[in-house]
Amino acid sequence: MDAKAIALALSFKNWAVVGATPNKQKYGYMVYKKLKENGYKVFAINPLYDEIEGDKVYKTLLDLNQKIDCMSMIVSPEKGKSYIEQAIKIGVKYIWFQPGAESNELIKLCEKNSIVPIYNACVLVALNHKK
Repeated sequence: MDAKAIALALSFKNWAVVGATPNKQKYGYMVYKKLKENGYKVFAINPLYDEIEGDKVYKTLLDLNQKIDCMSMIVSPEKGKSYIEQAIKIGVKYIWFQPGAESNELIKLCEKNSIVPIYNACVLVALNHKK
């Protein structure tokens, strides 16, 4: 993956984590927590939960009243399309697909709408190397 795109994505401070979960064993929790620990302003998106450790969880990106620069996708490609359509509406510039969340269709949808897709790269690994 393009190291420059990764560095740019990590330079933005407003992130949404689609698929955030209170389950500490899942990547949706680990990515959300790691971004917060690294000083990012992170918004959890998941229609199944109301909160994660006291933080509000939003049902959709459209429920946010915030500018989101980068979105971490931690849902299956089948669920991803509607979130990308929401991201287009609110002006997200980067979508970072956790391994397994991407598909050719979703990557093309990003590119067609001037969103930079990041894939074949893990947010957790990138944050560990950012130091």
